[in-house]
Amino acid sequence: MSNKPTYSIDEEKKMQFAGIFVLEYMINKPSIFNLLLEGSDIDLEPILEWLMVKEYVDIENKEKYIPTEKGRESLSLFLARYTEFLNIFDIYCAVDLGNGEFAFDDYFDYQENGGWKNFLDQERFEDLRVAVASFKKMDPVEIVFMSFINEDRFGKDESGWQFDLLLGTVWDEILEICNCALAWQELGYEDDEGQVDAKVVIEDIIKQGTELMMELHKQETNFAAQEITQSELDDKEDDETYVERVVVEEYPYDYYDPYYDPYYVSPLWFGLWLI
Repeated sequence: MSNKPTYSIDEEKKMQFAGIFVLEYMINKPSIFNLLLEGSDIDLEPILEWLMVKEYVDIENKEKYIPTEKGRESLSLFLARYTEFLNIFDIYCAVDLGNGEFAFDDYFDYQENGGWKNFLDQERFEDLRVAVASFKKMDPVEIVFMSFINEDRFGKDESGWQFDLLLGTVWDEILEICNCALAWQELGYEDDEGQVDAKVVIEDIIKQGTELMMELHKQETNFAAQEITQSELDDKEDDETYVERVVVEEYPYDYYDPYYDPYYVSPLWFGLWLI
């Protein structure tokens, strides 16, 4: 019998996630929120107030919210973790356990010919990101939150995203994914030689995933090197609302060598990004 964990998210953690999302929107979009919020932006009021109390944003000229240096430093840490998520953990989003194959084995073929998303949606693939995160004693809720960002599930450019960010059903979806995902404790199986322990299976999966990830990086694919927002900035030099973007340093592939150890977790993941 497996000891499958159950995940939850309290209101404070939800506010932290929503807060970093709004910070990124303010800094890297960039977008300005007036002190007197209007329309759908009214739903962001509790988040902006929380950010202000935590000193991640301030009020300029009694008319608009602006990010502080503390807010920028927190966003920088989050983006570093987010980039590492894309480069390290997203490779486990589609694993064929029966054949011992990763969808990313065929990444190049589909980047050239299209159909990558349809390929990932094949029933033979299991999403093991939660299992890997749990085994490494990381927060699976944060991992799924990051996957939602990567997949534009919060819909920053769609009407009503402000409400969904804090009060919408998106958080129920995140928890459902975490609680319904295959747990690493369930990966054990029996073959002709006897019982194979789940711990042995997840260790082997992580090692194989790391080998594949390193090979992809060696080929300079940058298959996951992207930012939360892909929007291009116009020339803002004379625009008083322009805020310098927060970007993440790109590391050479050997930066990820420690991940050959299935138990390794980067110091980036210690603590929360909101400093």
